[in-house]
Amino acid sequence: MVIAEKSEVFFTRAENQLTPGAEILHSLNSGFIIHRIGQVNYDYIHDARSFALDLSGYINAQLSAEATTFVYEEIFGNHARLHWLVHMKTPSDYGKLLHMVDHDKSFQNIYEGDRLPERGGGNWEKIFVQGSFKENILIPQHGFATEAMDDLEADCFVPPARHQIKAENEPLLNSSNTGVIVRRTFQAKYESRDLARLYLSQWQTYINDNLPAAVSSGQYEEMWGSQDRLHLLIHLQSLEDYKILHQFEREDAGLKEIMSMPRVNLKGEELGWGGLFEPNSVKDIVLLPTEPKKDQS
Repeated sequence: MVIAEKSEVFFTRAENQLTPGAEILHSLNSGFIIHRIGQVNYDYIHDARSFALDLSGYINAQLSAEATTFVYEEIFGNHARLHWLVHMKTPSDYGKLLHMVDHDKSFQNIYEGDRLPERGGGNWEKIFVQGSFKENILIPQHGFATEAMDDLEADCFVPPARHQIKAENEPLLNSSNTGVIVRRTFQAKYESRDLARLYLSQWQTYINDNLPAAVSSGQYEEMWGSQDRLHLLIHLQSLEDYKILHQFEREDAGLKEIMSMPRVNLKGEELGWGGLFEPNSVKDIVLLPTEPKKDQS
């Protein structure tokens, strides 16, 4: 059952931050994603956007085959908080980025040069709140690919999230071509960790099958962070599509059945979907791609 027609992009697309023709890694074809967050000092939001786009633009120009970085802004949450999604195929690709940080003079000039000459001087260390930068490592949830192992990319750390979605649902929304991303985070209870992953797979499969014009959702797992912290990246064309998704959850009988299905954990307890996760652990942040500079578009 499809209840939505394709809507217009709400704001801009992150791919507009790239030069035309650039190779693109994104949330559905990468095997390893760094999600970086920085809080901007309120007086410097325009400078922060410029800095973030300059930095990601240089990375994309120099490492197009290994890494694609997009810049987003948080809405309905913390004001003036920027987010980067750095998409790579494997963790080893991060080494090439570190080499650039240590040895590339042009890259160093972007973050070391004086960007505030008329306001006392300074660069990113003045533009952003001290100690506010945080990173999470997201990898596509493995074990739910729709294809045989021989059909998956051998050069990715784990099968990319596009393999969680049926081919007939293409074209798919992803972090490069969508107008809105909702990052929904869950902390699974240890005794329900496998059931939690299965539930999220069932939920997103049903959503992807029934709302393909409005939503594409991929499941990810946090690595080198909190054990059994799971994430959905829910890609929407517009905020209007979030309304469609919310209404679908409330009214669709098939999705209600998935959400209410009893599940037995390792303790032998019969639980609804909410009992699979720690209380008060399901959180949403909403990200919009940052508008590119005029000379980038």
